[in-house]
Amino acid sequence: MILRVGPTYPSYPRALLHPLGPLFPLLPLRLRRHLLFLRAFRRWGNFENPTTFREKMQWRIINDHRTLLTVACDKLATRELVRSTLAARGLANHLSIPETYWIGTDVRDLQQHAATLPQRWVLKPNHSSGRVAIIDSSTGPAPWDLLTKTASRWIKTDEETRAFGHFGYRGARKLLMAEKRIGTGPLAPDDIRCIVFNGQLKFVTWSQAYGTPQHRVANYGPTISERYLGVGTNELPDGETTPIDRWTPEIKAKVVAIAEALGSLCEHIRVDLYVEDGEIWFSELTTYSTSGLAPIDEEENVEIGGWWQLPDLSTPDPRELEWRALLEGTPKGTLQR
Repeated sequence: MILRVGPTYPSYPRALLHPLGPLFPLLPLRLRRHLLFLRAFRRWGNFENPTTFREKMQWRIINDHRTLLTVACDKLATRELVRSTLAARGLANHLSIPETYWIGTDVRDLQQHAATLPQRWVLKPNHSSGRVAIIDSSTGPAPWDLLTKTASRWIKTDEETRAFGHFGYRGARKLLMAEKRIGTGPLAPDDIRCIVFNGQLKFVTWSQAYGTPQHRVANYGPTISERYLGVGTNELPDGETTPIDRWTPEIKAKVVAIAEALGSLCEHIRVDLYVEDGEIWFSELTTYSTSGLAPIDEEENVEIGGWWQLPDLSTPDPRELEWRALLEGTPKGTLQR
């Protein structure tokens, strides 16, 4: 089993000065974001009139409380949004969405369906990020006691809202979900992260073995044909290829179409996909990428910031009722029907 439980919370006395400690959430959100920015970059940011990508992400976190962002942070609502958006564009057959087997709040309820679960499946919270259990019972029985204990923590409010102030997760439904596992290998599939601004794909990042010492990334331009070198410590060396280099033009065209259709929903969003054996799978929408605190090159920081046109939040969203409807109720998984 591969288990990612989220960040490690510091112990006393370090917790007194740490962003994940007990005192930090008590500070006003704007101050929290300034302190996080100062901690990451050793300087104060301009969050009133932001110009760079990092600063505009802070502006979003502080100011943008649209329901659409909550839909994008609620994994189950996101799937319905993706289905309807692609269907309206005639792209429904371009993208596969993993089957949801079970939805609930207590893994002991899921355990009752153990006999009908496939050997390989995934458990994750609906309302958070960076937490996942990837199970393969062909290599050993599912550790139900550990899953129950871990998921009992996942179902609670975590640092996404308590410390970082990511508004979208606050309204996401606190649920657990078990779903189809994509790929056949022992690790999680490679991430395909499509960075979109105003409905235009700007670049694509291939990410392998995220969250491990073997993590590697490679960046591609908007046609997914040309590769360019970044400055990150995990950057794949020039000359080494990725699976993207073996994609057909048809797969590349479909990825572009999917990313731009979903990216048109918001001024900036990251569309996360998998591509396995020529099939394109949906992963998630990311609205608070690295919380705007990634160590990107300053020139890129300025250029990417120029692509992001911040919204006028005084204008009512004409689709507000549609977004709210996607967040209502508790759907059932296929094993619960």
